[in-house]
Amino acid sequence: MLERLGHGFQLPGASEDEIRACESRLKISLPDEYKAFLKASNGFNDMVGAGYLVLWGTGELAEADGYEIFEFGKDRFLIGSNGGPTAYGIVDGNYISVPFVAAGPWEEEIRILGSNFAEFITAIESGEGW
Repeated sequence: MLERLGHGFQLPGASEDEIRACESRLKISLPDEYKAFLKASNGFNDMVGAGYLVLWGTGELAEADGYEIFEFGKDRFLIGSNGGPTAYGIVDGNYISVPFVAAGPWEEEIRILGSNFAEFITAIESGEGW
């Protein structure tokens, strides 16, 4: 999977302790596949196919609840952006996009980009993340 991302990695990857501290701070449990990504690269920032992708490292993730798009909870949190007006997150196990400035209730603004990390990356590659 990581070979599809090309450049933009933030090395070294996160340690188990950094990931646990991030989860504790946000009171969430990151999906195992996302934790595997963080262990390999503690964030990401580059083009991926037709889309731009910024995935926050553990430090940025731990501070992400300051965004007031929607109330953060165990089953919903942000993981990054397209470097512009769109946030990426995980809601009920799905990888989603949502505008940073929603015109209505956030539930009506989300777009599901995949049910796992591989599907999410495929959606970004094809330009669906905007």
